[in-house]
Amino acid sequence: MRFREALQVQLQERYRRLYKSEWTTFEVNVRFFLQWIDRVAALRSIVDSLRKSHPDLDPTEWWGEVQKRRAYETPETEEARAKLVLHALHDIAFTEGVDFTKLVWPLTRESNYNDSIRQFCSQWVEPVVEYLQERLGAESDMLYLLERYRRRLAWFERDRLYELYQADTSKGEAVYDRDLRMFLFEQGVDYPFSQPEGPSGKADVIALVDSDDPLTCEVKLFDGDRYGVSYLAKGVGQAVRYAEDYGKTAAHLVMFNLTGHALQLPSDDLDAGWPPRIDIAGVTVFLVVVQAAPRPSASKSGKAKAVEVIRSDLVADIP
Repeated sequence: MRFREALQVQLQERYRRLYKSEWTTFEVNVRFFLQWIDRVAALRSIVDSLRKSHPDLDPTEWWGEVQKRRAYETPETEEARAKLVLHALHDIAFTEGVDFTKLVWPLTRESNYNDSIRQFCSQWVEPVVEYLQERLGAESDMLYLLERYRRRLAWFERDRLYELYQADTSKGEAVYDRDLRMFLFEQGVDYPFSQPEGPSGKADVIALVDSDDPLTCEVKLFDGDRYGVSYLAKGVGQAVRYAEDYGKTAAHLVMFNLTGHALQLPSDDLDAGWPPRIDIAGVTVFLVVVQAAPRPSASKSGKAKAVEVIRSDLVADIP
């Protein structure tokens, strides 16, 4: 929840700076706005998804018609509008020779440049910012639930589940998979189905599978031996392929750590936010570690040890 709310506030503040721009600084502020979005993995994944949406809608052609006819057809959906606006902002910021005053004038009809900026921002850019904030809520809620699940298992269920795992290690992954699905259902995720069939095989958990916005989640064990780093790499590869199957740019890999050592994972997030994440093949994979094996208290465990996993090993299963 903190992750979501912080990003939503930052996004609103970035938009406020854009809205207050004078015409002489608007282009550079648009560039700063887009560069910031690109640095935030959660936002970047949403924007990437928008760019891939509505494949029949050509933003270059749409804006060309606007300039030629001095009129426009209202986009059919919020996603279509967001795709068009983001394309225009990218042109304003990064395409040489684009005059933003001429680009947006057919939308605003304002002769004053500063008034044109305000109207373009309030009527076109602000709805996109609101859309991004809503999507952040939906996608980061999954991270919030997974964070809660980690705590629930650590505080209440670790010993019980570990005993079930040890009773039949050949089916140990199913023990944790079922517990995670049950938790998601109890938290209001209506369809946390296990192993639905997709083009790339069976994902462990597809939440909201009957909706237009399914959430993919792959479950893997780690014991440092039979289930080692190569097994986690397999999970990364599967998560990426399942995300591609469902047209997603984000996926979740939940790793149940059955060792007494912490897992130190790589992250492509420059801000080192939780959880670690890697961006590969157009998909952001969030890496969530759940400490599944009981650990001795800090006073008895001695010096803490960690198993360091390097990025190249974790993405080894990606073609």
